Amino acid sequence: MFKKLSEQFNRLQTGNLMRGAFQVIALRIAGVAFLFGITLFLTNFYSASQVGTYEFVRSALFLIGGFTMLGTDQAILFFSGRFSKPDQVGALFKVYFKMLLLLFVVSLLFLVIILSVPSSSYQAVFNDARSGSLLVKVGCCLFFYAVTLFNTEFFRAFNQHAKSELYRGIIKQLLFGIGVLFLFVLKQQQYLVEVFLGGFFFCAVVSSLEVFLNYKRFAVPKFKMPAIKLRTVLRATLPIAMSALGFYLLISIDVFFLKRYTNFETLAYYGTSIKIIFLISTVINVIGSFLAVRIADLYVSNHQELQRLLKTGVRVIVVFSTLLSMVLFVFSAEILSIFGAEYQQATLALRILILGHFMATLCGTTQVYLNMTKKQVVLQYILILAVIINCLLNWKLIPSYGIEGAATASAISVLFWNFAAVVWVYKKDRIKLFLH
Repeated sequence: MFKKLSEQFNRLQTGNLMRGAFQVIALRIAGVAFLFGITLFLTNFYSASQVGTYEFVRSALFLIGGFTMLGTDQAILFFSGRFSKPDQVGALFKVYFKMLLLLFVVSLLFLVIILSVPSSSYQAVFNDARSGSLLVKVGCCLFFYAVTLFNTEFFRAFNQHAKSELYRGIIKQLLFGIGVLFLFVLKQQQYLVEVFLGGFFFCAVVSSLEVFLNYKRFAVPKFKMPAIKLRTVLRATLPIAMSALGFYLLISIDVFFLKRYTNFETLAYYGTSIKIIFLISTVINVIGSFLAVRIADLYVSNHQELQRLLKTGVRVIVVFSTLLSMVLFVFSAEILSIFGAEYQQATLALRILILGHFMATLCGTTQVYLNMTKKQVVLQYILILAVIINCLLNWKLIPSYGIEGAATASAISVLFWNFAAVVWVYKKDRIKLFLH
């Protein structure tokens, strides 16, 4: 089994697109390591309330920022393929600037909306007076957050994948980690949220300067640039935005329900469990990143070979996820205790999440398959249903079961959209994504 997958990896590495893939994955793993290191420091040297406040802001930024992005971070890669010739680079930058303007307008719109909502409304929704001011800070950071993510993907258009990963996981986390350390030394932990958001301001400015240098280096005279209409950009971004929004909602909506019915301390415990679960999803993402291009090629040329590739891929995913899930499940309490004794309150919630996400790995690379075979619309509908199910379950379970209810809602939602995708693909393409 491992020999077969190795052969597939070797095939993938022969193409220029996969050159440096292992370097990119190493940087991504390093980014995850940074995140866990920062989380360990926070949970051991900051109060649970402060950590919970950070988790609330982080989730709000992901969710509102997901709406703000409008799929521009992925759509720019589509345009980079369309304008891939050297004399078309100017057109690609023209698209970039139109998308940048779009991000500014949408960010400003959300900021106005956030500021327009009375503080009493925020207090009524979240049962807390601080939530409104925290959301205002998120609104002020939206544009810089969006620009950071947008530039991070734009670097890939010039095959600067390592630089993209540096901004995605290393630079951003390193800045936050240094800020967290300084706040602790200066005994100013109350500014944790400001330091977290400030990192995006720095990344947005520096990455934009790098993009400008690329523009000066690659761009052709303006008269050679073809006209790019805004509606052309929107047609490319909106379908991608719908799928992205579904995932943003699935990973953040439970945090808002928890805040509605519990407190910031509970958010800290639950947020730490989510970060641990991220290790399991990383297994799927890493394998999927190797298989993505090959899936797209084989889908149009050889379904039999595609089935063999997917069969090998899902088996490797399950092997790694089984080992990882067993360790996490058996030693859940011990792992959580590393973050602080009080975090062991999330042991049952973590185990529920582990079971749900492990069972989802039995479905293989569902998201990658749907995206690589131009079935994004199907993925959108499935994710919309998953979000609705997630909201209903959170609404019913959290008031009675707290973080265990949130974990159950999350696990069921993840299982639903993966199983639904597997069933649809098998009926439509007669392709088995699941373990067999």
